[in-house]
Amino acid sequence: MSLHNEVSTGGKKPVVRRRGQTGALVNRNGVWCGRWREYVKQLDGTEKSVEKFKAFPGLSERAARAEFQDLLVEVNEANTKDRKITCPSSQALTLLTVIEKWRSLLSGNLKPRGKAAAESHLKAHIIPKLGNYAESELSTEIIQRFIQDIKPKLSGKSVVNIVSTLRTILYHARKQEWIKGDEPVKFDSLILPEKVSEPAVFLTAAEIKQLIKSAREPFKTILLCLASTGMRINEVLGLRVEDVDFKTKTIRIQKSAYKGKLGTPKSKASMAPVPMCAALQKALTTHLKSKHYRENPLGVVFTNRNERPYSDNKLRVYKLHPLTKKLGIKHCGFHAIRHGVASELIDAGTPITVVRDQLRHSDVRTTLDLYGHVVGNAQRKAVEGLAKKLVA
Repeated sequence: MSLHNEVSTGGKKPVVRRRGQTGALVNRNGVWCGRWREYVKQLDGTEKSVEKFKAFPGLSERAARAEFQDLLVEVNEANTKDRKITCPSSQALTLLTVIEKWRSLLSGNLKPRGKAAAESHLKAHIIPKLGNYAESELSTEIIQRFIQDIKPKLSGKSVVNIVSTLRTILYHARKQEWIKGDEPVKFDSLILPEKVSEPAVFLTAAEIKQLIKSAREPFKTILLCLASTGMRINEVLGLRVEDVDFKTKTIRIQKSAYKGKLGTPKSKASMAPVPMCAALQKALTTHLKSKHYRENPLGVVFTNRNERPYSDNKLRVYKLHPLTKKLGIKHCGFHAIRHGVASELIDAGTPITVVRDQLRHSDVRTTLDLYGHVVGNAQRKAVEGLAKKLVA
C-alpha cells in the first residue's frame, strides 16, 4: 500500500474543511510582501475566501518571513476559532481529520515553541505521507515504513520527535473518544533510529567575558544576565521588572518570551529563583534608569522599539553571530553560554546538586547527562593525590 493512499468516501461528498494557511512571500519591486487568505462570513451565513496582502518595507527576506509567520499564526487561529470539524458517519475518519481536531481543540495547550515544532512535523512529514489514511487503516507496519521513508533525510533525533508527535496526537484522540477501539499501532514495537545528540557547544569563561566586554547596551546587560545566572535566553527576554528583587538579590523566573510574546518557563522546576551577583545588580539598576529601558504594558526589562520582548532568533542573527564573528569566537547560539556557565561551575569543584539548582533542572540526572563528561578541578586534584600515593 502506498504512503499516499486515497480513502474512499463511499460516494458522498467530503465535508469542506479549512486548512492552515501557509501563505506566500514574494518580492515586489524590492519589497517583500506576504499573501494569504482569510474566511469572511457573508450576510446569508456562508463564508467567502478573501485574499489578503501585506508589505514589509525595509525588511530582509529572513526578517520579513519571520514577521509573516507571526501574522499567519494569528490568521490560522482566527480561521479555526469557531470551526466545526465533522465527517459523515459513513465516511472513513482520516488521520488528517484527527489532526485538524487536535489543532482546533488541543494544540493551544502547548507552549509556543512546542506547538511550532509539532506544526513543522505535521506539515513537512506526517500530513503529506499519512494524512489521507483512514485512522482504522494505520498499523505498526505502515508507521514503520513511514519511518524508513523519512529516515535517510533526517537525524535520528528528528525522526524520534516526529513519531512522538504522531503518537501524542493519536493518544489524545483516543482519550477524547474521537477514535474508538484498540490502538492499531504498537508504537513500543517500532524500530527507531538511534537518537544521537550533537555534542554541546561550550563557550569558555574567557570567551564569555570577551563577548560581554565588546557588546553594546542593552545587549551587554542581556549577556551579563545570561552569564552570571545560567538562565535561558527566553527567560532573560521574558524577565519583568517585578521579578527582580534588589533587596534579597534574587531573580524570580516567572515568564519566558518567544517570538515577542510572554509565556510560562520550560518547566515547573525552571521557575525556581536564582541569586543575583553584585555586578548584575549594578548593571540592571543602571539599565532601568537608562534610555535603553522602555516602559511597556508587559513590564518587561528588555524590549524592542515596539515595546515587545526581543525575539531570541533576531538577537542571535543580528547581534550574537556578528559579534562572535568579529571576535573570532566559534559560531554558536545563546545556549553555549549556559553550557559554559555549567562547565565553569563544575570545573571549580561545585557539587553537581548545586549546579542542578543553579540551572534549575528538575532532576540531577539531567545535569549529569549533559555535563557528566566535564572533569572538574576537584576531580583532577583527587586523581593526582591518589597517583602520588600509589605511584610515588
